[in-house]
Amino acid sequence: MTTAAAPGAARAPLPLLLILLLAAALAARLGFCLLFPQSAPGGGIEGQDNYHELALSLRESLSLKDAQGALTAHREPGYPLLLAALYSVFGPRYWALCLLHALLGTASVWLIFLLGRRSFSAFTGLAAAALAAMNPQLLYYGAMARRETLQAFLCLLGAWAILKACEKPSPRAIILAGGVWAFHALTNSAFLPAGLAVAAALWLMLPRSGESPAHARPHRACALYLAVFLAVYSLWPLRNALVCGRFVAGITQGAQHLYVALIVPNETAGTPLEHDYVAADPVLRQAESMRQDERDAMFYRESVKWVLRHPLGFLGVMARSGLKLWRLYPYARDYGIDYGRIRLAFLASDAWIIPLGLVGLLLAGRRVPDTDLYNLILGSATLTYMIFWAVVRYRVPLMPFMFLYAAYALERLRGALR
Repeated sequence: MTTAAAPGAARAPLPLLLILLLAAALAARLGFCLLFPQSAPGGGIEGQDNYHELALSLRESLSLKDAQGALTAHREPGYPLLLAALYSVFGPRYWALCLLHALLGTASVWLIFLLGRRSFSAFTGLAAAALAAMNPQLLYYGAMARRETLQAFLCLLGAWAILKACEKPSPRAIILAGGVWAFHALTNSAFLPAGLAVAAALWLMLPRSGESPAHARPHRACALYLAVFLAVYSLWPLRNALVCGRFVAGITQGAQHLYVALIVPNETAGTPLEHDYVAADPVLRQAESMRQDERDAMFYRESVKWVLRHPLGFLGVMARSGLKLWRLYPYARDYGIDYGRIRLAFLASDAWIIPLGLVGLLLAGRRVPDTDLYNLILGSATLTYMIFWAVVRYRVPLMPFMFLYAAYALERLRGALR
């Protein structure tokens, strides 16, 4: 079942307000890079989470190598591949990174409008796009070599591709949706469960009429989607098996994140006391002398043992991780001397958008069929982060759906006040 757009909305000319909004989004992103640059001396790119170094490795040797020159599965390949392509054309220049992120961010604002107009109304689409255009987190991460800007774009493009595949089912549309979600999972393997979960959205939202073409029937569409998704994504674990000598579905860092989240109390995470816990833990000490793939396997084994010994404790860890992911503003320990400005930025944005978004989610309920897809993405990604590791930054790709729900709540309030 699909949702029709508001009468005439799909045929309405692009409003001047939207054009101005997109221009403002682009200008804000470029302006933020100019005012608060995260560049290296000389206009180069400052490495963040090793993505810059991995991109250089891909450009020079077509392989993912760490600083010591060893092949690694420490990070997923999606974002380094995009950076490597950028570097091949423009070189590793900060201005090129800013332009790429500004264009991706502006395209995300456009997609938010399209999703909001399709699922709710033109008002909701414009309001949600306005929230995204000036969101401090989206501006902040657009100014550095981190994957959040790409992830937000892929999450929205993937949602749009699924909805279009449901609206006008065709093998091409379903293949496109599977490819987009596979590349998103290759950018962040935490979205591997989400990529699998959206197959359920196809099943729920496609018409079940006996007159539907064979490729549009839910079971065949889901099978084609999953075949494409798994065929593309499987290239990564296959490469890891050849490099690491064992199956690694995501990254070799994931198991360590899980283990540290289990043994380090939440109140000490990110503080100097965390180093005391890490230094005193025999498993972490033993890991220092092991190869990357051996560490990963050991951390998974030890994590499973811990969960089996402390099942209720694991549920507590999951609950705390979920709260960390959706905190209205981050912990002071994560930002140091800049925390005052960071907290103010969150209070002016996420601190009211998230509660209002939850209201909109409840108001939408099942009356808006498209929200089945949005809720599957939100729920599967949140559950994944609850199990492994969560910080406020990880919710950036999910915030566009909160913008949509918050804007819908505003629309309902607007209607009630009329």
